[in-house]
Amino acid sequence: METNWPASADGFELDADIAGTPNDLLSRSRELYSAFVRAGALILWRADMAGRMTAVTGWQAVTGRPDHEALGRGCLERFHPEDRHLLDFRNREIGDTVQAECRLLDKHGRWRWVRGRGVLIAASRGFPSEWVGTLEDIHDQRLALERARYLAERDALTGLGNRRTLIDQLIRLRGKEATATVVMLDVNRFKEINELHGHQTGDRFLVRLGQLLVAAAPPHSVCARMGGDEFCVVVADATEAEAFCARLDATRLTGVSIADLQIPFGFTAGIANAAWDVPDPVSTVLRHADLALFAARSAGRAVAHFEPAMQEEADARQQLSGLIALACRNDEFFLEYQPIIAIDSGETVSFEALVRWQHPQMGRIQPAVFVPLAEQNGTIAQLGRWVLSKACADLAAADPRLRINLNVSAWQLLELGFADTARDIARAHGVDPQRITLELTESSNMAAVATSPELTRLRSHGFRTALDDFGTEYAVLSHVSSGQFDAIKLSREFIAGCCCEDRARTVLRHVINLCDDLGMDVVAEGIETRDEFDCLRAAGVRLMQGFHFDRPGRLRARA
Repeated sequence: METNWPASADGFELDADIAGTPNDLLSRSRELYSAFVRAGALILWRADMAGRMTAVTGWQAVTGRPDHEALGRGCLERFHPEDRHLLDFRNREIGDTVQAECRLLDKHGRWRWVRGRGVLIAASRGFPSEWVGTLEDIHDQRLALERARYLAERDALTGLGNRRTLIDQLIRLRGKEATATVVMLDVNRFKEINELHGHQTGDRFLVRLGQLLVAAAPPHSVCARMGGDEFCVVVADATEAEAFCARLDATRLTGVSIADLQIPFGFTAGIANAAWDVPDPVSTVLRHADLALFAARSAGRAVAHFEPAMQEEADARQQLSGLIALACRNDEFFLEYQPIIAIDSGETVSFEALVRWQHPQMGRIQPAVFVPLAEQNGTIAQLGRWVLSKACADLAAADPRLRINLNVSAWQLLELGFADTARDIARAHGVDPQRITLELTESSNMAAVATSPELTRLRSHGFRTALDDFGTEYAVLSHVSSGQFDAIKLSREFIAGCCCEDRARTVLRHVINLCDDLGMDVVAEGIETRDEFDCLRAAGVRLMQGFHFDRPGRLRARA
């Protein structure tokens, strides 16, 4: 094929003394240009002002098709229909250069990305104006770039959008002044799925859940995974949000199918409407949805809508969170003690130490408020040391036969060296650790804590241990037989069920028999009525505490 390429180019002139005849020079020139093309995966081309290719080389190296197929206007048929207009020079005012990235069909019927560059050469010395340029194969680079862009905008596990995708969508909706509602949701007890079936199954569960979210969401919505088991969906309004939650709830009833497993699941959701006239509206609506999620989770509800009071409560929690360490130093905390009664003799066998906070300006602050904050901000260890030290000081000044129970957060037991610290505090006050029972409060970390070396070391130092809140989702029966606890304390929820359901009372009797066989005590806390007392006594519970017997008070008054 005659391509009419020049016999030399700047920097690549052929040495006439070596090359031989003009035909040899032309042949060698073609070989050099062909080598250049192969080395750089390039197509060199010339085109007239009507857009007809007048010379092409390298077409076969890139596409696998012969070069002559690209002559005339035939080459345009090999480009993707959506890209052809970029390469059509007819009647276009495009200046004297052109550059475009487009898709070119190879011999295998696959589209390959190429970058086209062209320069217009003006008419001169009798030669007409024409275009010359290159088509460079950039397919691998383009795929790598698209992969990087995909990973930047997508969650690698589920294929859903990520936080960046979600924010970009909210920014677009704000630009169009369109309505938007955010649904923030997480999976209830997802940690148990991982622990029961393994992390690989947990990952597959999240992938399948992502598919369920997309199926339940409106077509125009954006679904994203925010991290872990937390997801977010942007819909048009609150009505769509509620309908989405209802559809997802319907799928929840059948569970998620993974191989031979049918895994049931629950979810908690927070809903917030976007307001574009507030400062930083995108961050604000995400924060509001998160606060609604927190409120739903705290109240044990499936779904909650954001209300301004939630922001006020969050601000108050944030303020309190920063005051806990200061309150420890200023002795704003104090302990009250509630007796644990042996109902057969009516004697007090121990006192449970209950921490209280009396703030100088805000007044009495409930433990249900400040203890979770201390766990979240990392001051629980400092608060726990204060409680243990104060209790030991009170115990040292009381009747030497007296015993106390102390609540211990699971986070404290995950702290390396906690057992030795507790022993040292007791020794400093001259208190025998055997007079102290440490009650492990419920936590999603219970499985890890129940096998914690710190728990074993506490028992080796002489401390007694009790499994608190038995009957909740965390304090499960398997921990009773672990040998790590001397007692269990029945949760209020479990007690309420036992007093009104025959099946629950049957379970309780079996639990009591099991604990008796293992030499463990069973304590019922929060007993407020005579009916509860009679029900639990009939079931075999022999240790109780609650307002039915006495209210918490100072320890010295009890000694």
